[in-house]
Amino acid sequence: MAAAVRDVVVERDGDVLVVRWDGDGHDGDVEIGIGSTPEAAGHGRAVTVSAAHRSARVEGFGAGRYYVSVSSPGTDATVAAERRVPFAGARNFRDLGGYPTSDGGRTRWGTVFRSDALHQLTDADLARYASLGLHAVYDLRGEAERDRYPNPFPSLHLSLLAHMESAPSATAADLGNATDAAAGERVLRELYRGMLANSGPVFGRLLAGLADPAQLPAVFHCTGGKDRTGISAALLLEFLGVSRDDVLDDYELTARYRQREHQSESYANLMAAGMAPEAAAVVLAAPRWAMAETLQALDEEYGGAEAYLTERAGLRPATLGKLRDLLTD
Repeated sequence: MAAAVRDVVVERDGDVLVVRWDGDGHDGDVEIGIGSTPEAAGHGRAVTVSAAHRSARVEGFGAGRYYVSVSSPGTDATVAAERRVPFAGARNFRDLGGYPTSDGGRTRWGTVFRSDALHQLTDADLARYASLGLHAVYDLRGEAERDRYPNPFPSLHLSLLAHMESAPSATAADLGNATDAAAGERVLRELYRGMLANSGPVFGRLLAGLADPAQLPAVFHCTGGKDRTGISAALLLEFLGVSRDDVLDDYELTARYRQREHQSESYANLMAAGMAPEAAAVVLAAPRWAMAETLQALDEEYGGAEAYLTERAGLRPATLGKLRDLLTD
């Protein structure tokens, strides 16, 4: 049965969930349900409103993690949730569910999350974290980062070093020769291309883990949740058939959730390494062009996400099949 409601977006305004949707011209009512799981069948009805309103405010819900289902009579419900899980100590913790795929499905809500560092989660955050039911945490940071800011729970360590394409042994700490914004752009471009060129096996281990149902739901993260995490998320979403525009939109969300005031330590580290302020600003940003160029290189140099994951990341077709089955509806 087709869904008359689509493109549901959920955002939080204090203790109010703001639900917006698009549709196919249906002028009747829509029912909005709320629940703690992505399964619409388990949602209790919260409110009924006219479809023409295209939005509703649902009150009376606290700070927990909620999924929303929106449907008109006789049609399947469309499920959505807040994209960002609102932790106080992790600004960039996001659900990768709900993105349309090329075969008519969607990525599965509540199954794979991406994040920045997790060491500052508060006691309230940890209670909310527990409600997500995560079975695996993939820490993409290097050893020095993990030692300085260890996670508050067991994690699988998959160091995804920020290799530069032109100097595979270089990391962000060696990038102090960037003296202007143009140099910062070159750094970001080389970092992303370098990860594709040099870190295929690490991406393979990460996605193989996500293809194990016993390890789901799961989260992968680095320090800022932008570069190492961003390339990992883009590879996953590209393979699952999410449109290029949606993949780039997902990348750019870091700029919305992790702003300059949340990057003071990273900025200070780049400055201490000798990077000019205008270069550091570019490196810490999430410009759409940077990921767009990287994905163009993925297509032109590696034959696209599936070929890259098979040839450079070493994943077997059976593993990729499991990944698609587990992470899409």
